[in-house]
Amino acid sequence: MELLDGIQLMQHAIQTPVGDPAWRPEVSRAVAQLKAAFAEHVEVTEGPAGLYAGVINDAPRLASYLDDLVGEHRSVWTALDELEGPLADPHSHEWVREHVDLLIREVWQHRQRGADLLYEAYVTDLGGET
Repeated sequence: MELLDGIQLMQHAIQTPVGDPAWRPEVSRAVAQLKAAFAEHVEVTEGPAGLYAGVINDAPRLASYLDDLVGEHRSVWTALDELEGPLADPHSHEWVREHVDLLIREVWQHRQRGADLLYEAYVTDLGGET
């Protein structure tokens, strides 16, 4: 599953009415699928032959930007893990919704910053070439 699909699935699940008996199982399933998609994203980006290794090789000037993106990976993992306990609590639906809303925003922004990084690394012309 692609990261975008995981985000969209989470958005759909969290919009289910809280009174619907399927709400909690759907949100739990969406969290699990977003975790799987995010794990794949981290492997593709941080792995030894991942995108970030290529960027460091091709555009070392962006190393600090990459460090920020890796830090965001840790932050998203923490946010995903924080959902586990409250999802089991039948009275935590408002907290879960707020937390998921922040998580979705964080993942969207991370995804955009990653796209910006790739643009900066491979499309931006720094000049000096003949």
